Amino acid sequence: MQERFAGGSAQVVGISCDSVYTLKAWAESLGGTKYPLCSDFWPHGKVTQSYGVFNDEIGRPERAIIVVDAAGIVRYIDVHQLREVPDEEEIAQALEKC
Repeated sequence: MQERFAGGSAQVVGISCDSVYTLKAWAESLGGTKYPLCSDFWPHGKVTQSYGVFNDEIGRPERAIIVVDAAGIVRYIDVHQLREVPDEEEIAQALEKC
């Protein structure tokens, strides 16, 4: 997805409650990633809680795509199931509105 929006004002960032070491190993297993990965490990889920996508019942964040504009305003949130593929066109439309 980063390639699709390259040159625009968007930056794809992956956020997970996994540790930095786990994220590094995961990225290496993929042959690297073209976007930064951020660990929300400690305090556990603090960033995802602030965006309202942390699920307290299961102790981890939901799978979500969040579009934040240059002013820091959340413009789009899509929470989806683990195996569900997000709609790239819907995300593109949200980005175009920023």
